[in-house]
Amino acid sequence: MQNYIRLAADATQQAPSNQSLIILITGFVVVFLVLLLLIGLIKLYSGIVYAAQNKAKAKAKPAQPALAPVAAEAVTVAPASHNEGLDLQTVAVITAAVEAFYGSTKKVRVTGIRPANTARNEWANAGIRENIPAMRTEGLL
Repeated sequence: MQNYIRLAADATQQAPSNQSLIILITGFVVVFLVLLLLIGLIKLYSGIVYAAQNKAKAKAKPAQPALAPVAAEAVTVAPASHNEGLDLQTVAVITAAVEAFYGSTKKVRVTGIRPANTARNEWANAGIRENIPAMRTEGLL
């Protein structure tokens, strides 16, 4: 009889550890399933919002007028002391490009031309190259 009592006592001592392990694993599974469900809901919601914003932008975006070509004689450039390394034709082309970039609504005056800042690292340059087309479509440039 004592052996039976000892075996029953051993069985009751092991049962809580098995139950706690089952509860622990069930808790982890439930938490991760709920997190996956939340991730799915957020992605679904963001896709719906993104589609609605694109529809609104497509409706609200007016057609961009074509840029008028700039006549070569309309651009007059006075030679400056800091532009001595450039010929007048290069300065006129850069001025015309800047004027075409800003459009005919703004008056543009080029006061100097210098090399671009190349002190940025490649990651910064890649970010700028990637974001400029998006900024132009948003009307920020």
